[in-house]
Amino acid sequence: MGLADWLSLISICLLGALSPGPSLMVILACTAENGRKAGVLASIGHGLGVFIYALAAASGLSYLLNHFQSVFLTLQLLGAGLLLWLGLRILKTTFIAAQRQADIPSSAKQPAALQYGFLIAVFNPKIAAFFISLFSQFLEQGQLVMLHLSMAGLAGLIDMAIYVFYAILASTAIVNGLMERYARLRDFIFAMILISLALSLFASNLNLI
Repeated sequence: MGLADWLSLISICLLGALSPGPSLMVILACTAENGRKAGVLASIGHGLGVFIYALAAASGLSYLLNHFQSVFLTLQLLGAGLLLWLGLRILKTTFIAAQRQADIPSSAKQPAALQYGFLIAVFNPKIAAFFISLFSQFLEQGQLVMLHLSMAGLAGLIDMAIYVFYAILASTAIVNGLMERYARLRDFIFAMILISLALSLFASNLNLI
């Protein structure tokens, strides 16, 4: 791969990471609910999930998805289920006393944020489809495994960096102050977005079940 290929790969990965979607909603929800560290951990988890999918795509995941559609469908449904569970969980917190949420130490919440970020990436096969389409432009027979690792690592790092930026931005004094002022409205909006995304995923797959 030449310099132009690497620059093209970086540009497309940046655009993909910057585009809003379920992953961004989860990162923002983790940041709003549990603070900057939780948002950063969720971002790291998501970047790891993206790295796994990118590496798998470079190693021939397209064969799996093309010949075992049930795998794709299962991941899609699991992802929808995770979004629905997160949305309902956030929605529940808007109707309970703030003290009950404060009773849970933040240190106990932060490891879960890492898992949420990772799972929302792993249970989103559209990420795999994205990298299969993207890497098909750069993959050739006889390429070294290290090249595939470098491509996947680059994709994971870009994704991680973008979402860490979002988490830090969401936790700045100005943004965090606005979000805290309208905390219940914020949580309600996040919850409804996640639930809507989950239901749309379920609906789009009804004819495939």
